[in-house]
Amino acid sequence: MPTTDKRHQEVMKKIKLIMKDVSTDLMVQKTMPVLNIPKVGYDNTVWSNEKRMLTIGDKIVGISPDSTKKIPTFTQYLVMANAVRKLLDEEMESTIRGMYYATLSTVGDGKDKQKFWTGQEDSDDAIKAIELLTGVPREEFSVTSKPKGMISGPITLRVGGDVIDCNLGSRATSQLIPTNVRDVEIMKVKADFVMVVEKDTVLNNIRKSGFIQKYNAILMTGSGEPDRATRMMVKALNDEWKKPVVVFADADPWGLGIALRYKIGSESLSYDSDRLVTPDAKVLGMMFSDIDEYNIPDVARLAATDDDLNRANDMKKKPWFQDKKWQQELDLFLKKKEKCELDAFFKHGFKYLAEVYLPRKLREAGVI
Repeated sequence: MPTTDKRHQEVMKKIKLIMKDVSTDLMVQKTMPVLNIPKVGYDNTVWSNEKRMLTIGDKIVGISPDSTKKIPTFTQYLVMANAVRKLLDEEMESTIRGMYYATLSTVGDGKDKQKFWTGQEDSDDAIKAIELLTGVPREEFSVTSKPKGMISGPITLRVGGDVIDCNLGSRATSQLIPTNVRDVEIMKVKADFVMVVEKDTVLNNIRKSGFIQKYNAILMTGSGEPDRATRMMVKALNDEWKKPVVVFADADPWGLGIALRYKIGSESLSYDSDRLVTPDAKVLGMMFSDIDEYNIPDVARLAATDDDLNRANDMKKKPWFQDKKWQQELDLFLKKKEKCELDAFFKHGFKYLAEVYLPRKLREAGVI
């Protein structure tokens, strides 16, 4: 049965056009078809001063079955495009993991027999290729990921036909942020600001302390590397509901990188920055200077690795780190060669993070 969803119909048209062009090239023009896809990665990611975010450049990669080496990738992209078409035709939804299993097969015979995908990473790349070929994010063609983001506080969501009050039991539990973003509507927001923390363990500690009720805040986490749904929720609360957003992560280059996913985006999703990035978000901590300023005990400090130091040196060269404050922070890290997790504040007591550190940082930034 054909889909009745207008957005799905749009994607279907684009996929059918891709298939038609490939068929015409092969059968009519007798030429090798080419799938022209914007290149994704560090060498095609551009910093936009105007947008204050990472954006995709203008490099294009042509995928064509014109050599034995290129045939598998070309075929994988067409197989995934057909799987997306079937998914929409049946008006169903799938996770990226589900799409991997739906397209599993083998090619060749006997000793030459091998799996179509070498792993899910190849399947994920094919889904990304469909996004780039159609100009439509995968959520719009009903391919989602496993939920990992969490939210607590005075915000009410409608997900499909269900209403979720994220304030109910907010001292005891958090709600998973739905990844089927097409079906999520923010109905009501009564918070004064949004605070995003790197990890769920930190969110749980802050939530239990009564921070939400005392400061009328929405607490969120991407549980490490944030998924798209979490980034989109943060952006919607800032753009549409005009709520200030602050971000806290561990005092190490990797934690800082995670915090910046919300604020400036990432190289791997530079083509989707307009939908995912919140340039007005403020990264307030944990700063490298906070380690000494808040007397973190030596036993709770960690030695920087070579990877940490290399990453920090690379960060110093980036245009978005040219602010004097960031240069000073990175120089301090490179000098002292030590890092620290937000959890280290528990050495000062389990309520110290929520009752001392965070309020002080928020006051300094004029948030509370």
